[in-house]
Amino acid sequence: MEAFFNLSLPTGWQSLSDSQLQFFFTQLSHDLPMEEILTLCLFKWADLRVLCKTHNGSYLVKHRQASKQEAMLTITQVQATTASLDFLRQFSPLPVRISKIGRAAAIEADFQGVPFSTFISADNYYQGFLHTKNEALLKDLATLLYPKVKSRHLTTPFLLNAFYWFSSLKHYFARLFPHFLQPMPADEQNLLGYAPPIGEVLRTAMNAQIRALTGGDITKEEAVLSMDTWRALTELDAKAKEVEDIKLQTK
Repeated sequence: MEAFFNLSLPTGWQSLSDSQLQFFFTQLSHDLPMEEILTLCLFKWADLRVLCKTHNGSYLVKHRQASKQEAMLTITQVQATTASLDFLRQFSPLPVRISKIGRAAAIEADFQGVPFSTFISADNYYQGFLHTKNEALLKDLATLLYPKVKSRHLTTPFLLNAFYWFSSLKHYFARLFPHFLQPMPADEQNLLGYAPPIGEVLRTAMNAQIRALTGGDITKEEAVLSMDTWRALTELDAKAKEVEDIKLQTK
């Protein structure tokens, strides 16, 4: 039998529903090879039921909505079809996340309208996790991203969701604000740049960002911390560009 199903699959991160995102992160939490994860996503999202697997690796399947129709999918066909899900191998180009964990709604995916103080705290937890791999920091990050979430709901799939979300956000911001959000050597000191993600240096970087926006006026600190994240990053990016221009002029 030849496969005859017309399969409808997501074409990108933005087309994934909450349930599809949760399924992907659940499989990812099992530490499976990506090829296996993509295959599981294929069968789940295409609504295919595997009846059996043959000795040569082919699958006898049927569509759950057409239970009397069966087809044989070869390994080559499965690989060709899962290629359409290769976008899952990389972070989303735009911030994507599960919209709710339990009854706890997420903040805005792209942080528009989110206070700058929330972004600073979230970035500290994120950078701290990258450096230490301490899962408690991911839980702190997820609690910021889902303000009313209950700790018992923060299972590994949802923590992975938080990590992927903020990673995609940082990549997105790096394209929007390239002068401020850019890699820098660990031995360089840059008032407007990111320092190595460790304890005291993180606090120093955070304070430097706030000083850059307040101009050293402590009475403006509260206003800066409550400023919209996008507005704050726009200002920091402009200041970083000014610093770059001055350096070029003095060479």
